[in-house]
Amino acid sequence: MKKKHLSRRDFSKAVGAAALFAPFVSMLRQPRAQTAGGRAKYLLIFVTNGTDVDAWSPVGSTATNVRHSVMTEKLAPLAPNLVLVEKLSSRGTADNHGAPGGLTGLGYSSNNHTSLDGYVADGLRAAGVRTPIPSLILGSVQNERHSTFYRDGQNLSPIYSPLTAYDTVFGGATPTPGGGGGGGGNDAEAAQILRRRQSALDLMRGELTTLRGKLGSQERVKLDLHAESFRQLEERLTGAATGGGGGGECTVPGAPGDVGQDLLKNALNLDIGIQALACDITRVVGVRFGHHQSTQISLPEIGDAGDWHNSFIHGDNPRQRLINLERWLCDRFVDAANRLKALPAPDGDGSLFDQTLMVWARDMGDAVSHNGENMRFVFSGGAGGYLNTSASGRYIDGTGSAHQQALINCCEAMGVNPSGFADPNGPRSPLSGIGG
Repeated sequence: MKKKHLSRRDFSKAVGAAALFAPFVSMLRQPRAQTAGGRAKYLLIFVTNGTDVDAWSPVGSTATNVRHSVMTEKLAPLAPNLVLVEKLSSRGTADNHGAPGGLTGLGYSSNNHTSLDGYVADGLRAAGVRTPIPSLILGSVQNERHSTFYRDGQNLSPIYSPLTAYDTVFGGATPTPGGGGGGGGNDAEAAQILRRRQSALDLMRGELTTLRGKLGSQERVKLDLHAESFRQLEERLTGAATGGGGGGECTVPGAPGDVGQDLLKNALNLDIGIQALACDITRVVGVRFGHHQSTQISLPEIGDAGDWHNSFIHGDNPRQRLINLERWLCDRFVDAANRLKALPAPDGDGSLFDQTLMVWARDMGDAVSHNGENMRFVFSGGAGGYLNTSASGRYIDGTGSAHQQALINCCEAMGVNPSGFADPNGPRSPLSGIGG
């Protein structure tokens, strides 16, 4: 019998999800993909609401030693790859609900808002870095009408349903131009599609066996890890997993609109975004947790059920539920870092964490007083060595600087020229101390 040769064409036509393993096929016949001149190859943007800045502030920190507040202490495991930044001014661009400046740096009067995710994706494509999805935006709440993400002055709605996100990324669905795909997506319909389709790994068993036999021993180990990570994601979405493995966010997503479940859906969307990076389906992922004003939360570890904005931020004093929520979000950020560490980089050079810049950004500064005069960021990831780090964490007091400078750092880390990004009349240099 004539020996069957594996071709990229044969491999990719099996199912839409065949792109999952395209990086490993590339190892056989193509030179490794290069970055567009930067140090990081992947950008993961974690977006949340503004907070209580006094409770968040790591008082007593120095440039090379972070002394965490009760809000941020759960970030401590990331200390060797952690940079905390606070006291940056949005210069009036991010001082209220729905303010456009959080990820764009542009104020209300501009008609050219493009957020960091889209700008970096455009820069990578211009430099010849081509992926099936230029940028992927996920999360928020059902029927989002005003998110933190923009394209050419137009507000973009992230994909809310994890099942719709899964089908968009791994099932061959086409996202809307400029970002993440359409609005909410219907969980029930998406679940039917997922049930009708067999496991992508089952459909590709023969192709994967052939591919595995052609790889070296180290690449085979990475392929197996990659496949297992994808299998776990499938199980979490279909409800096949039984017992343990991650607590509440392993729950099968409920029907759209379930009170208190938005953040659990967002956490699962974060997993999907990470797997999309691991498959080199995209280089840029943005995941928004909740909504800037009306997210209902009912999680046992937070406390009594309530509204993120009206209850936690404005109704409580002291704001213990807000503190608990921020700690829960810190756990999700650390979980994301650990997943990146466990996944091989698509080009085989280290882990996905090594090549990814993680940034936790906000839509507003001080949510209690509704202003943008104390914007804060959390940076992590290996970022290809871009970040300036310290064994005890790095802290930057950004007093006198603009928050768009921290966004410009993200462009610099990804090798994208920031000349057309953010406010042309604002500071154009990256923030000193973050990286370089």
